[in-house]
Amino acid sequence: MSEVTIYGASDDCVEFEGAINDEFYAHGPWVGRLVAPDGDELIVRAEFCKPGTDAEWTLSVENSGTWPSWPIRFTERPDRDSDPAIVIDIPDGTRIVEVSR
Repeated sequence: MSEVTIYGASDDCVEFEGAINDEFYAHGPWVGRLVAPDGDELIVRAEFCKPGTDAEWTLSVENSGTWPSWPIRFTERPDRDSDPAIVIDIPDGTRIVEVSR
């Protein structure tokens, strides 16, 4: 297992750091799917200035028909404690697949 940290940056990027190092353009709601080598999956959602909230970034996770036993914690974004981040312990070889933006 390795850690991946997920957070929003600026007003249009979703960042993945750690076990996965990638970024995605996210002007509007963004959805990605973490897919483990054994087929377990977890959905990640991010949105900048989601209507009805006071937060700059809204982050969430949800199951995809399976519910992996990966430890998940909500914390602050590295180097910017006013923004949220999600840290997930994922199996080695897990990849992120962009579903929509």
